[in-house]
Amino acid sequence: MSDTYGREPFDVDDFAYDDYAYEADAYDGHAYEADAADLFDTVGARGLDDGFFALELDLLELPCIQESAIVCTDLPEVGEAVLAVYVPLSPELEIAGRRAVLAACERRLPGLFSHAVAQDGIPRSAEGAVREDLLLDQVLPQVARDLMSPAAMSD
Repeated sequence: MSDTYGREPFDVDDFAYDDYAYEADAYDGHAYEADAADLFDTVGARGLDDGFFALELDLLELPCIQESAIVCTDLPEVGEAVLAVYVPLSPELEIAGRRAVLAACERRLPGLFSHAVAQDGIPRSAEGAVREDLLLDQVLPQVARDLMSPAAMSD
């Protein structure tokens, strides 16, 4: 069995700054060639996942909302968007909840379009997981109305 784990080692003096990045193998100290786009995609996805996790933690700590769910979806004419659905603690706190949720989205995921939608409840499966399909069916009509008339949703 090869000690290079199926990859070809190369001399570090041959390091090039074009379409490739190089990573050191922690097991044997050799450097191996890796496609830079693959490394960027991995780091970018990990960063986005970290941002979603941090956003969920921030939303759990907000005193004006009871529960929340985050769904990433593609919206026409907007592209990739984060829909933050929340259940306000009381009807009087709906606007404060929207502002707090949007501020958390902007802080944790600044590169994505965010939209906050208040709901009476969040559909969950028997195991407690969010039913994204039902949730999207509930909130997309409201999102479409808000995007058509942004003055109506401004606080």
